[in-house]
Amino acid sequence: MINIKQVKMILVIALLVGILGASLAHGETSNEHIQYKKARAIILEVQEEQEGQLVVQWAKARVMNGPLKGHIIQLKHPLIKGSKYHIELEENMRIFLELRVEENRVTSANFIDVTKEHHLKILLAIFVTLLLIFGGFKGLRSFIALVITGLCMLYIFIPMVFNGYSFILATVVVSGIIIVSSFILISGFTTKSLTAIIGTIGGTTISGVIAIYFGNLMYLTGITDDAIETLIRHSTLDVDYRGLLYSGMTIGALGAVMDVSMTITSVIYEIKRGNRQVRIKSLVLSGLAVGRDIMATMTNTLILAYAGTSLPLLLLFIFSEMPLEDIINSQYIASEVVRALSGSIGLVLTIPITSVVAAINIKWAKE
Repeated sequence: MINIKQVKMILVIALLVGILGASLAHGETSNEHIQYKKARAIILEVQEEQEGQLVVQWAKARVMNGPLKGHIIQLKHPLIKGSKYHIELEENMRIFLELRVEENRVTSANFIDVTKEHHLKILLAIFVTLLLIFGGFKGLRSFIALVITGLCMLYIFIPMVFNGYSFILATVVVSGIIIVSSFILISGFTTKSLTAIIGTIGGTTISGVIAIYFGNLMYLTGITDDAIETLIRHSTLDVDYRGLLYSGMTIGALGAVMDVSMTITSVIYEIKRGNRQVRIKSLVLSGLAVGRDIMATMTNTLILAYAGTSLPLLLLFIFSEMPLEDIINSQYIASEVVRALSGSIGLVLTIPITSVVAAINIKWAKE
């Protein structure tokens, strides 16, 4: 028979279960009303304090967009050295925040990053202004060619790759559009443009073939970063990452090759304009002579551009005391070396190709 103590114990357990169930139910209901929103904000006030060895900033900020526009919020921002969030907040700084919103009330805010588009617009305006001042109408056409290049990458190359087209086809299509549109915008429909186009196609093709050949010999995968590997593992996209690597190598060399091709073409055309009786051999030799002068600077430009992007990781390798053998044989470093050298080889061979084509076109063109 159940005594009084047992009855009391059962009632207490039932009460505790009921309270726990109500708490869980309330928690589930509350979680449904919790939202995380990204917002722009401007810093109004910043104070710093020391918490042990860590400097912590307390900031007041006003939300600049969205349904919470105008709200004043407070956020805690620890300055952790070596972190991408190690940015000291200042008054009037424009930032991105992640807001935890519960029942239309901000319960917490976390710093994401500083907004950058304002300064990027200023930098772009300076670039365009200088193009127009020193380049005039040709400067404007150069800017239009640059815009076309960006649009080709965004709306042709990337969709083609994501839709399963061959990386070779995507690279050929985009490179062809960039080369033809750029030279026609700069020099019009002339034999000069045709010469530069042929020279660029020759140099870029050589660069791409070398990149693919040696990349395959080295079994480059195109996966050069742990973050990319993690993304691929959790992604449903079927992308040829090795092909994407080769496309990047080829398109990356395109700008420098175009520069060399147009320089050689312009020089040979100016020589012809000054001396109508000049022979083809003399024109070719003149092109090669000019090419030798610009060869070192242009290859340095290409290699230093790639070395600059690789510098942080290279320093990390060195500081971690990784053996030189391991550094050279890593996917990332090997890929960057192939990228730089294949582009440089294509650039060097653009000089004789363009010189010969320019000399022949000029000699027989009816201009």
